[in-house]
Amino acid sequence: MRPRARPFASVLRRAAAPLLAAVLSALIGAPPACAQAEVDPIERLESDGRAKPDVVADELERLLASGPIEGNARLDAEHLLGMLRATLHQPAAAEAVTQSLLKPGSPAYRGVAREHLNAAAVCIRAKVALADGGSLVRADTQLAEVESALRAVASARVRMRCLSTQALVKQRIGRTEDAVRLSQEVIRLADEANVAWRRSTYRSDLAYSLYRGGQLEHATRLNDEAKKIATEQQDWMSLAGVSTTESILLTDKGHPVEELAALNGAIDYARRAGALRDEALGLANLSDFYLHAAEYPRAYEIAQRAVPLARKLHDASTENLANLNSGLALISMRRKDEGLALVRPVLEYDRAANDIANLAEGTGDVATYLEKAGYLAEAYAAYQQLRGLSAELARREQQEAVLELQEGFDAQQRRREIALLNEDNALKEELLRRRELEYKIWALTAVIVLSLLALAARMYRGVRATQQALRQRTAQLKRHSLQDPLTGLANRRQFHELTEGEGCVSKSARGTLYLLDLDHFKSINDHHGHAAGDAVLVEIARRLRAVLREEDLVVRWGGEEFLVLVQAMTHERVEPLAQRLLNAVASMPVTIGEQRIDVTTSIGFAEFPLAPNRLELPWNLAVDIVDNAMYVAKTLGRNRACGVGLVPAATQAEVDAVVQDLERAWRDGRVQLAVLQGPQMAEVMA
Repeated sequence: MRPRARPFASVLRRAAAPLLAAVLSALIGAPPACAQAEVDPIERLESDGRAKPDVVADELERLLASGPIEGNARLDAEHLLGMLRATLHQPAAAEAVTQSLLKPGSPAYRGVAREHLNAAAVCIRAKVALADGGSLVRADTQLAEVESALRAVASARVRMRCLSTQALVKQRIGRTEDAVRLSQEVIRLADEANVAWRRSTYRSDLAYSLYRGGQLEHATRLNDEAKKIATEQQDWMSLAGVSTTESILLTDKGHPVEELAALNGAIDYARRAGALRDEALGLANLSDFYLHAAEYPRAYEIAQRAVPLARKLHDASTENLANLNSGLALISMRRKDEGLALVRPVLEYDRAANDIANLAEGTGDVATYLEKAGYLAEAYAAYQQLRGLSAELARREQQEAVLELQEGFDAQQRRREIALLNEDNALKEELLRRRELEYKIWALTAVIVLSLLALAARMYRGVRATQQALRQRTAQLKRHSLQDPLTGLANRRQFHELTEGEGCVSKSARGTLYLLDLDHFKSINDHHGHAAGDAVLVEIARRLRAVLREEDLVVRWGGEEFLVLVQAMTHERVEPLAQRLLNAVASMPVTIGEQRIDVTTSIGFAEFPLAPNRLELPWNLAVDIVDNAMYVAKTLGRNRACGVGLVPAATQAEVDAVVQDLERAWRDGRVQLAVLQGPQMAEVMA
């Protein structure tokens, strides 16, 4: 299921005409009669923009076009406009704002430092990357380069928006500690400003970051504090956001009744605030809850309530989520044709948008619910599509990782060059000064020469030490890039370097490959939480290492998949090792606190070169063969290992043709497969 979304919180919007007049009066220097009682106009606009970002963005456009707003006040208003356009998934409009900020010599920004305008533009682009799937590593690098300028911006509101955006980028790329640190800084700024909706919203944001970092109790206390602040102010939109965060925290605590109440509360608060977007999103989240609870008619009815709201707002993302949930509910209600009729346009939308990640996730959901409902043929077809999408997604992720790594390296190189240039300039200044002293004080020539020699020696040692530290850091980064951070196993990149890079073991596949896929792993995440799922992966990795030799390669292939490469092993030991791997995974439940989680796996394996003709195959085709064998093990009921024995093929093309439908080739007698049964749960308990 697509992740439950947290809404862009807000409060009720005030009347537009009086607000526009107050903004103009405040910014041109003529205070209104009720100046002491009025809320700061930009503050009010930003607060209103949480519930109705489209309306407030249009108001800001008119305000900036009609009023003589200059300097830091204009920077504040333009920056808010750009952030709202990004939130509304309007990247072109957001980029127009950044170009306005970056326009050289603009009199509208008189008195504002150029680096502050550039930092605000970088912040808007980072918000666009968050909203529309841009490169978050690039956004993080660019934000880091302007971080000192951001902290010096005169407007505290601009600083809070940018630091909270930077925190969200850090959270999304997995740097939770940095995200928490930045969020705490934003809360300090909000407390100093003493604006209730900011104090509540940013505390709820930090609670979510703490939850992502595994600090559930701390996150709960902080979210309760945010709820208290919002309740005292009757701030409905902050309460909507707090309630959504509360529902996510309750999911991990296993309190479905309270979780349902929080979801309904989020919808009610959004409705009170007049925030139709958040109401539609809340309904989609609520339908997701009922899908997980297997209350399919209720899930369908609620998802259908979200569709017209999202359609009215032209919110394609929420409409697609609601239609997907509706389709999955219908499939589970054994109304397959109606369900697929709703699901297919959603998948086609993702395909047309070239959003392979969402397409793969949606296809996987459809396959899972088809399988649960007993539509095995359709589920198998969906799983086949998912396999192709997963390969495409992995290829894209690899390309993006390479590009992002290069960008990071280039940025680091630029910073190093600047530092070296500064050092060089400092050295030149020092030499000039010393030359003057030589001309003035001939008597001290010998002392000065000795001092310069000593300084040069120290500098040389410093440069050597710096170079050594850089070499060590580079080696450390390379080691980390080849290791899965969760399990400590080798990752896919390390496997490719060993098999395809310089100094590879062999250009063609040699040895025995085992590909393991944990059965029903999504169900473990759904019922026990993602933290439990991570703990299961770590334990399975430990069990695999315990079964294998030190020289055998164990790779976390992706998600819940593991790849094992064993070399220099006799043919007689291939199948027994597969049986040992099955037994190691399912031999006993994984214990997490008081939970005991039964885990089984499906395995595909084969020896290379491929018997009987000892045909040499490339590594990617070898992985494809064991991948297809693993899928055969899945179709035979899971908790099995399926080994490819004899494949009477003379060419790679013939092997490829057989692999495309391995199960049929086996049933037709064109290949030999060995099928091993894993231990049954009853046997394990006995």
